Amino acid sequence: MSNRFRVVLFILLAVGQLAVAHYHPELRFSIDLLYLIIFFIAIRSRFMPSILSAALIGFAGDYLSGGIIGVFSFSRTLAAFLLNALARFLDLKKSVFVFLLIHLSLFLSNLVAFVFLDLIFRYRIATSLLVVQPLATALAGTVILGSKKVKSLLDVS
Repeated sequence: MSNRFRVVLFILLAVGQLAVAHYHPELRFSIDLLYLIIFFIAIRSRFMPSILSAALIGFAGDYLSGGIIGVFSFSRTLAAFLLNALARFLDLKKSVFVFLLIHLSLFLSNLVAFVFLDLIFRYRIATSLLVVQPLATALAGTVILGSKKVKSLLDVS
C-alpha cells in the first residue's frame, strides 16, 4: 500500500468521525470510523505500532464521546491486540471474514468499555453501543475494503 493512500484514507476516516461527532451528535454512537483506522493498522502492522496507535486513537475516541478518558483507549487497545493476533490466521480476501472480524472485535471492545462505564456511571445496557455500532461499523469497513483496488492497496489481497 502506498503511504500516501494510507495517509489520505486515515485522514478521511478521522475527518468523517469528527464531522459526525460535531454536526450529527445523534449519530455519534452509530458508526466508529476511528475504529476502522485501528483495524487497518492492526491487520497490517506489527504488535507495538498496533497497540500504541490503538491507545492514541482510543484517547481521541474518549475525547469525542465526552466520557471518561481512558475507557475506550483501554478497550480499543485490547481489540488491537486481538486483531493483530487473529489477522495472521484469517483470509482477509473474503469480505465475510473482514465483516466478522470488525464486528466481533468492536463488540468485544465496546463490551469492555460498557463494563467500565456501568461500574462508574451505572449505565443501562446501550443497544446502540453493543449492537448497532458494531454492525454499522462492520458494514462500512466491509464496503470500504470491498473493492479489489482498495484490497490491493491495503495489501490484504
